[in-house]
Amino acid sequence: MLNYKFLCLIWSIIIGILITGFMITDGLDMGVGILLFIIGKNNLERRVIINTIAPHWDGNQVWLITTGGALFAAWPIVYATMFSHFYIAMILLLISLFLRPIGFEYRSKIKHPMWQKMCDIFITIGSIIPPAIIGIVLGNILKGLPFYFDKYYNLYSKENFLKLFNLSSIMISITTIILVINHAVTYLQIRIKDFIMNRRLNLILKISSILLMIFFTLSFFNILFFIKGYKINTHIFQKTNIMYKTNSVLHKQTAWMNNFQNFKYLYLLPLLSVTLPFLIILTSIYKKKIITFIFSIFTIISMISTIGIIMFPFILPSNIKYYQSLTIWNSTSSQLTLNIMLYVVIIFMPIILTYTFWCYKKMFFYINKKEIKKKSDFYY
Repeated sequence: MLNYKFLCLIWSIIIGILITGFMITDGLDMGVGILLFIIGKNNLERRVIINTIAPHWDGNQVWLITTGGALFAAWPIVYATMFSHFYIAMILLLISLFLRPIGFEYRSKIKHPMWQKMCDIFITIGSIIPPAIIGIVLGNILKGLPFYFDKYYNLYSKENFLKLFNLSSIMISITTIILVINHAVTYLQIRIKDFIMNRRLNLILKISSILLMIFFTLSFFNILFFIKGYKINTHIFQKTNIMYKTNSVLHKQTAWMNNFQNFKYLYLLPLLSVTLPFLIILTSIYKKKIITFIFSIFTIISMISTIGIIMFPFILPSNIKYYQSLTIWNSTSSQLTLNIMLYVVIIFMPIILTYTFWCYKKMFFYINKKEIKKKSDFYY
């Protein structure tokens, strides 16, 4: 059986990978949904856009379910605390996700412009709300949540939905929305073969990449210098020839800089997060579409990794009782549970990744207006 602390660290990495996988795959679908009315100026153009993700959108949503399941199994206290505190936000997220299958699956059932437009609106709403809420949730977690546990480990959470909307969380929410839009554009450039639509995509790619650099930079400096962060402070003292070690949690300005100060090379991650959008613009100009999409994937990886480094080892910090903040060391499941789940991941994760790659490869083809008209009943 593996060392418990090592397992805690491994599972924090695995959950980070699952969140990243969700943002790369389902984030792509959501970005496409947000762009539906921006790129698609009529019903035919919107059909072209929808059918770029038609074979994969429901499969990609499995990443969200898997992430939620892993969170429940590996970090049960975190799962309970987070879903209790963000109850209204999570309900709104789920309602928005219910709209997406209605929009996709029932769009072609009734051949009426009003019905099809309504389904398109459902897709757009179901695509913009999840990344917006994810950003709001992340922004509030970084500020610390008003929760604590009593002596019987009962959770007390002072939830106020309106207070979730503050300057920091809104800024991160906007960054998240721009991130999925930017990622979606790099994908649509590969799949769509239409001069007019591709010209719109080129313009939006440049705008979204510049905005992504600006908002990520603003969010990053806001987190480091203007939000009170959290830091574990270790005290070592000697008493009767025995060395003792105690930990306390500090809540102060610039505390989120702690990991960067200890390991200077970690600054490469936020630097990459700002540099990669510029490379996306550059490769797009030279029509290197596949490389542009790869750079977009690495942008998502670097941004999520930056947040992970900022918060490590905290998962849900408490701004009421700092010492009750949830970290990867005090809120993880038992050693046996982590071991069993790790073996499951080792077996099934490569299968899932191989299957996902194979599906994308097999179902990859250019889509244009002529193709949609030719096989109208075949497409959404």
